[in-house]
Amino acid sequence: MKKLLFSLMAVMLSTAVMTSCGGKKEAPADEVEAPAYVFTREDTTKVHDLVNQFTVRLQNGDIAGAVDMLRYLNGDSIQSLDQAFRQRQGHSLMFVAGKAGYELNRIVFNSNIDNEAKIDIVLFEKEEGDSRPNTTSFYLRPVRIDDEWYLTTKDNITDTHSDMSSNNDNL
Repeated sequence: MKKLLFSLMAVMLSTAVMTSCGGKKEAPADEVEAPAYVFTREDTTKVHDLVNQFTVRLQNGDIAGAVDMLRYLNGDSIQSLDQAFRQRQGHSLMFVAGKAGYELNRIVFNSNIDNEAKIDIVLFEKEEGDSRPNTTSFYLRPVRIDDEWYLTTKDNITDTHSDMSSNNDNL
């Protein structure tokens, strides 16, 4: 019985060793794939500075100045907003301009055109014990075209690379 148990354990152990070693093949060092997109500390700093300029303008109630910073990604090119988009963005920003506080929550880099900057906005100061929600968030979509960073908005009309824009085909 001991021989059978010992043989069975030896077979299981050798099978485990063979399967754990046999399936892994290391790629040669010269075949390491380069990442599709590379973002540096300089990219983070540039986007952070753009978002900060944008939020300072909003906090100061400078809606026109904030809208002036926004661009429109049309296919693979960046364009200034036309008058209709300027009005639309200005109207949207009117509800969050001049509020109590703005804080950059996060910047997420995925590609040159698929990035996100989330800004948390304190709508009003509240007293201790006040349970009403007093915050909202606003999203920007920083894009990098020809090594230059621009701010675009995350919406269903001007965001031509989003799943949301396909919902806008019937407009």
